[in-house]
Amino acid sequence: MKTTIDKFGRLVVPKNIRDRLGLKTGVEVEIEEQDSEIVIRQVEHRTPLRVEDGVLIFAGTATGDIADIVRRHREERLSKVASGKRA
Repeated sequence: MKTTIDKFGRLVVPKNIRDRLGLKTGVEVEIEEQDSEIVIRQVEHRTPLRVEDGVLIFAGTATGDIADIVRRHREERLSKVASGKRA
């Protein structure tokens, strides 16, 4: 199957290939060169959250001061418990 690169360097992935691979408008792809060939790969966005033994686990990269966020969250929960409100 052939396609043409336009003057802006864009190319169109033929519809039958997009449909077969589930590529939708706005999907993020990686492009790399391998042995003088161009490889286009859909970027898989996996959520950094998972449930383990009934507990929600964050397995991503944290940004900001996590210790402070956890401390504030605990304080809010303790305050709610002390006042008789549901946590």
